[in-house]
Amino acid sequence: MSAFAETSFLFAFYFPRAVSEQVVAKVQSLREPPQISALVRYEFQQAVWFEVWRRTNGHPRGLNQAEAQSGLAAFDLDLENGIWYLARPDLDSVLLRAERLVLDHTPRHGARAMDILHLAYALQLGATELLSLDENQRGVALAEGLAVSI
Repeated sequence: MSAFAETSFLFAFYFPRAVSEQVVAKVQSLREPPQISALVRYEFQQAVWFEVWRRTNGHPRGLNQAEAQSGLAAFDLDLENGIWYLARPDLDSVLLRAERLVLDHTPRHGARAMDILHLAYALQLGATELLSLDENQRGVALAEGLAVSI
């Protein structure tokens, strides 16, 4: 089974959450490294720095700068060591698939742009499973025939 990991899954892998143990166990149970896209990598990095901004601006949750740097360094090292596989499908084909997914799922399910793009990447790469903590995205993935897990 080929798995594609999206941003919420990565975040729980590197920054402790209630489901982090399940997320780590899932990655360890896979036969091959989960695929990610450059878009997932970008969104993960942006989400980490957004959490630093939140903490800096008085939000009780969020990350401090040292936590962010440590988590991102661990991610880079894991990517280099093959814990994740950075797949690079043709962007035009991903966007064409995303356009079809928008018509199928945004009017009925309220699917968001980044969720649709991650799902289009997963489908274009031939993934059979989506690793996500986002309930709405998981519902759309199921509707597209993908297994979902955390």
